Amino acid sequence: MTSPAQPLQRRVLFVEDEESLASAYRRYFESQLVMAFAGSGEQALSQLGPFDPEVLVLDMRLPDTDGVDLLRRIRSQRPGLPVVITTAYASMQPLLEVMGLAHSGFLVKPFELTELARLISEAK
Repeated sequence: MTSPAQPLQRRVLFVEDEESLASAYRRYFESQLVMAFAGSGEQALSQLGPFDPEVLVLDMRLPDTDGVDLLRRIRSQRPGLPVVITTAYASMQPLLEVMGLAHSGFLVKPFELTELARLISEAK
């Protein structure tokens, strides 16, 4: 994997329960981002304050909650936080559910990490 040419240097909380993908994020972004990781919705909520992310990358399927419910809870605590949604399910249903909530991008797994890097760098 090649890393992006320009460092992103943003604080990003990755909410991903699949360890192999979280590990790929760590390796790919290690010199570009300040990162924290959560493997569940509760872990993500507990890190919002202490880590204070600038961007959140949110998997739609988590062991303790679904991404739509978690996004609603995150929006109640941090309404302006940019969120990039990831999912392994190409069906339109998750996208349609999320469309009612503001987000900064939507990626269907598998995706290129360069595309995720672009969404993180453009997230506002």
